[in-house]
Amino acid sequence: MKAVRLNEWGKELALENIPRPEPKEDEVLVRVHAASINPFDAAVQAGYMQSMAKTPMTLGSDFAGEVVKVGSKITHLKPGDAVYGLSPLGTGAFAEYTTVKAHEVTHKPKSLDYANSAVVPLPSMAAWKSLFELLQVKSGERLLIHGAAGNVGGLAVQLAKADGVFVYGMDIPEKAQHIRKLGIDQFISNQDRFEDVVKDVDAVLDLVGGDLMERSYNVLKPGGRYVTSLLQETPQEEPKRRGIRSMGLAAWPNADILEKMAERIDSGKIQVFVNRTFPLEEVNAAMAYRMETRAPGKVVLAVI
Repeated sequence: MKAVRLNEWGKELALENIPRPEPKEDEVLVRVHAASINPFDAAVQAGYMQSMAKTPMTLGSDFAGEVVKVGSKITHLKPGDAVYGLSPLGTGAFAEYTTVKAHEVTHKPKSLDYANSAVVPLPSMAAWKSLFELLQVKSGERLLIHGAAGNVGGLAVQLAKADGVFVYGMDIPEKAQHIRKLGIDQFISNQDRFEDVVKDVDAVLDLVGGDLMERSYNVLKPGGRYVTSLLQETPQEEPKRRGIRSMGLAAWPNADILEKMAERIDSGKIQVFVNRTFPLEEVNAAMAYRMETRAPGKVVLAVI
């Protein structure tokens, strides 16, 4: 099968022919139709995950495709099912076939094609865990999202709004129109001081980093909650002094969350966006384009 291989950390990717993987008893073999590119994939290519992976390897985590074969312990899927999922540092999604564990894959949204389904998995894990497990936002609360027009931020805006949360969103001015289409309550340009607009919010989701942690603490009400996707753990001395909670994010595959996301997408509560599609053979151009583009939506690799 064709697969996108990383043979040396920090080097260009190569399209090679390698043997098709076979699923173990707790795995699913998927014929990949489309895969999407995450910042995580660029980090792997650059060598930031050397302690967790070895080269040569097949890159890619987010995919959508068709089940070809299931292991003996798989009960929720069968050959022919249209699925989507993610497998960070697994057998690789940038390939004609991939194998994934049971908790990493489920039925894709019925209302989306394979390309649009492939953009959902990893951003949905991050958005869902941030909002509902860590920040635990509730109807009537006020939430500030830094990076609200990105792939995680855009899903977080829609999930929060669907649950009755008032959402402030900060991002670059060029993305104002896009983020307003998602139903945000108030857009804030990153060229302005959000502190002049936002006061005493219940929660902050920081998808940007830099000096925004300390500045975000200043707009949280007592007992407020802060989550950043840039760290797995945050320093605790200052939050404790202020009487707020500060948390880092580590989002791992969860098929139950993927099922809930598919339900919300099919009910019309969530929109997803493809920025541009490249054939698998043009993966290096696709990776470079993802770093340059400022348009909303994810970059997708078309495998079929």
